[in-house]
Amino acid sequence: MKLQTPIAAVGLLLAITTTTAQAEPTGPAFPGNEAVRIVGGKRVVEAPPLTAATQRYIKGGGKLPPPSASGEVFMIEGPAGLMECRSVYLSETGCVPSTLGTTKRSRFWTVKLNSVWLHCESRAPSRKCEPASAGVPGGMGTVE
Repeated sequence: MKLQTPIAAVGLLLAITTTTAQAEPTGPAFPGNEAVRIVGGKRVVEAPPLTAATQRYIKGGGKLPPPSASGEVFMIEGPAGLMECRSVYLSETGCVPSTLGTTKRSRFWTVKLNSVWLHCESRAPSRKCEPASAGVPGGMGTVE
């Protein structure tokens, strides 16, 4: 009987730990992205700002097609989770759910760090980032 009590206690502890870990909200896919916060237990996401040209495009009825299968994408956190977008802003038609971890492709990350919106070439600590206000970054994002 004495042996079963510690085994039962370990099992109960493991069950509680597993349940607690699953109940915690997941963080942003990009470390330190200030656009994603947990407020009152709910995930709140701030969308990247639209440029004047983008606002005119959207107001004129413009719609982006989804990203091509082999083209680079902009990774942007949205209310529904991490999205792969054809451009630097969230769009109902130009974004699809992320395939990160299942599909390798060139990715730029649109994130908010130190209160500034940036386009970063990777999630690595040694990443190169450019201000989003400078426009679409040149070159290729990191393949991941």
